Amino acid sequence: MEKLLALFQDATQAGLRDIATALDQFSQGVADEIARAKPRAIAAAEGDEALPLDVALFDSAPTVAVPKHAQFVPLAEVGHRFLMTAEGVFVEVRRPWLHVIQQLAKHNETGPRPPYGLVMPKIELAFGRLGVALPFVQAFAEEAQNALPNEHAAWIVWDQDKKELAYKALHVSSASPGAITFERPDLQPHESLAIDLHSHGVGAAFFSEQDDADDAGEVKISAVLGVLGDGGTPSVAFRLCVLGMIIPLKVPASAVFKVPEPA
Repeated sequence: MEKLLALFQDATQAGLRDIATALDQFSQGVADEIARAKPRAIAAAEGDEALPLDVALFDSAPTVAVPKHAQFVPLAEVGHRFLMTAEGVFVEVRRPWLHVIQQLAKHNETGPRPPYGLVMPKIELAFGRLGVALPFVQAFAEEAQNALPNEHAAWIVWDQDKKELAYKALHVSSASPGAITFERPDLQPHESLAIDLHSHGVGAAFFSEQDDADDAGEVKISAVLGVLGDGGTPSVAFRLCVLGMIIPLKVPASAVFKVPEPA
């Protein structure tokens, strides 16, 4: 009888533990469901049939208030969001190799201001500074000179596993002195485009309308090398492209080429 009672008690205790575990899991599931169902800050009726589309858009690029008293927590995952501050609206973008916070618009000087905090603009590169990429740019310059009179192109990618930049040659479909087309390579999950390079042959380095169209919506550093023929003074143009926002980057041609000093 004592053995039977002991077995019964053990079975009862095990059953209670299973019930307690199930209740914990149920409670956590309910909490998660409530969190997922928490309404977004969208000015629409809850019963609107099209609201889920706006919720999906909001989740892909949310707008958040910058705290005035608590500590601001930067975006941790790859993506972007909009920051509402006391000064204006900012955009924050995260890529494996880049963290950017830049102002998009200022509030009216005389108008009402949201009671939020402030945030400092920043451009932070995972590889520290653009100078780290110059050896790759110099190698590309030699390739571009060999490709004359046609244009040339290549990528510099960020390897998140190795925490370093890597040069990636591109398969050029067609090239001429005024245009180039290439196949966008399939990058590994740990790779991301950091610097998009192309040359203008003997022409000057500048961003054309086609370059503007190619860079629209991208997050990358775009660079053009020009005047690569003999007798001319090489030129370069660099800019940071952030989802349509263009931030010029000052890079002297002498950092890429051995530019002769004027007499």
